[in-house]
Amino acid sequence: MNKLNCAGLVVSMVACFSISATYAADAASPKMQYIPKAQKSALPSMKVEGTKAFLKDLVGNSNKNMPFACGLFRMEKGKALTYTYDYDEAKIVLEGTITVSDGSSTIKAKAGDVLYFPKGSKITFSSDSKGLGFICGNRELGGV
Repeated sequence: MNKLNCAGLVVSMVACFSISATYAADAASPKMQYIPKAQKSALPSMKVEGTKAFLKDLVGNSNKNMPFACGLFRMEKGKALTYTYDYDEAKIVLEGTITVSDGSSTIKAKAGDVLYFPKGSKITFSSDSKGLGFICGNRELGGV
């Protein structure tokens, strides 16, 4: 990802967080959320037959006009997962590696790498061991 695209992603993520914060501030009694050791959370299966793909939403809102959800995604060695996005999403790899392909390029993302998937992207995920990522998307909680 070039510096211009990366800068745009950071601006997009900040804007997304600002939208969420603004929405929360308008709520009757907004509360900060704290999830200790979230990175160690047990993640439920995405229930895609044959894959070892896991996902759990941790925080977000239920605003249908400006949905926002963040959580954790884990991919383990085995059959690849192909997913078509009907929303924009950003992912930062926290641990291990996740191999990502959009059909024209393949990237082996490692801890610290950021990925962005615009709405309409068809992405294939795999791992030669396992990888864990923090995800943030323009979708409702539990809307995967």
